[in-house]
Amino acid sequence: MWHLSALVLLAAATGSCLGANILYIDGVASPSHFIWHRSLMYGLAAKGHNVTALSVDVEANPPPNVHFIKIEGVYEAFYEEHSDVTDFFAMGELSPFSMLSMFNEYMVTGCELALKSKGVQVLLNYPDEFKFDVIINDFLVGPCVSALAQQKFGRPPYIAATGFHGLTTTTPISGAYSYSGMIPNHEFDAPESMSYRERFMNFLYNHWEELSKTFQVYHKIDKLVRQINPDIPYVAEFEKDARIILLNSYPVIQHSEPSMPSVISVGGMQIIKSKELPEDLKSIVENAKQGVILFSLGTNVRSDLLGKDRIIEILNAMRKFPQYQFLWKFESDSMPVEVPKNVYIRKWMPQNDLLAHPNLKLFITHSGLLSTQEAIWHGVPIIGFPVFADQHKNINYCVQMGVAKKLSISKIKSNDLVTAVQQLMTDQRYRDKMAQLSKLFRDQKEPPLERAIWWVEWVLRNPAGSTILQSNAINISWLAKYSFDVIIPLVMLAAAVLHVLVKVVSVVFCRKNPSKKAKRE
Repeated sequence: MWHLSALVLLAAATGSCLGANILYIDGVASPSHFIWHRSLMYGLAAKGHNVTALSVDVEANPPPNVHFIKIEGVYEAFYEEHSDVTDFFAMGELSPFSMLSMFNEYMVTGCELALKSKGVQVLLNYPDEFKFDVIINDFLVGPCVSALAQQKFGRPPYIAATGFHGLTTTTPISGAYSYSGMIPNHEFDAPESMSYRERFMNFLYNHWEELSKTFQVYHKIDKLVRQINPDIPYVAEFEKDARIILLNSYPVIQHSEPSMPSVISVGGMQIIKSKELPEDLKSIVENAKQGVILFSLGTNVRSDLLGKDRIIEILNAMRKFPQYQFLWKFESDSMPVEVPKNVYIRKWMPQNDLLAHPNLKLFITHSGLLSTQEAIWHGVPIIGFPVFADQHKNINYCVQMGVAKKLSISKIKSNDLVTAVQQLMTDQRYRDKMAQLSKLFRDQKEPPLERAIWWVEWVLRNPAGSTILQSNAINISWLAKYSFDVIIPLVMLAAAVLHVLVKVVSVVFCRKNPSKKAKRE
């Protein structure tokens, strides 16, 4: 018995020693990104690891082994000084080239703001001998704070992770290809079966995204980082250290496309077991005899900024369905117009918990990635109001799969919304197809969060060997990766041969027809 107790104590002591020190950097000023990252932060903490989270978002009461360091001032600066990159309705009117350029500007501005924060200085003032076993970074803000941290802490294994799902955003760090003929760029509102013109434009969008990051954005970030550490290597080299890339993707719930082995799909990682609803919502939902419809535009696009005219159109449509109970996530204290009796307004909605309730029949959403994933997971059909970024791509896929309808929020008319609600609430085919998609999404050998944690711990277990998944494509030039250095000479050679053939035929033809040559003279 004594020996058994000793073994248990020894195992407990050994297990506690195996807890790693993890630096988790989330510099993306978006609450949805934090929601996604938080699940992994807390999941790793639950496994006994110590997580230092340098983040633009923080929580007051995290688990004991999660320590937040706030990157302060980023939200305030974006919404006050850089409102051009936070006016989401205006962004929705931009071309894909303009949107991609704006995201590039967002990366550089975000880096500049973060480097001015006290939170980053707190981290950089850690003792030189302090050791992190792995660094996880949301690479959508580029190699900014992460490069400084990697350099300071001796370049421990680096993991790239993001709540986004676009493979083209990973090209500089995974070596992934831009399959322009297969999948629309995340900023391009086009179907999977693109026309020739759409494929032509998609080719330009994809390669512009890759080249502008490589030759423009990283150079600007490098200059900013060198103001803090003049002797640091070129920042793009730090991104190439990514052992794995945790991507918020999953083949069943988006267009399928090839990816590199270092890209690990953990789409839906933020979806957790549903909790009991707050009393007010519980009473409303359970008393809704014919069903509940949830209306939420997510964490970035605010319903109270829709404008009075759009709000009136939406409420007029809701008024047409007194048999259904509508729940509207509305960020302001009051509506600018009278609200129908079947509409309940609330500043915050426990979205995942509501979607899990059997009385929730329809989700009217901005088509954000997390919202779309949660709707599919819980089997709830969608009416999508895409505004910007990947939202068009998300809802286009759902429409293609027969589980959604797509409308325009900028040009919303009550009649269009009435028709869409009527179709999705009465046509059982939408619910049946969504149930099938939900079944496929849930049918995984392990939950997405568990898979993400396993891969992080795989890197921890194999700090040197984990480089084996990295592709050599990250070390070759853009020209070589896409074989343009082969294609261009071949085209030139073919053109030269064709030119010579034309000349030869012309000479032979003129010799056989001297009269024609004489006439020309």
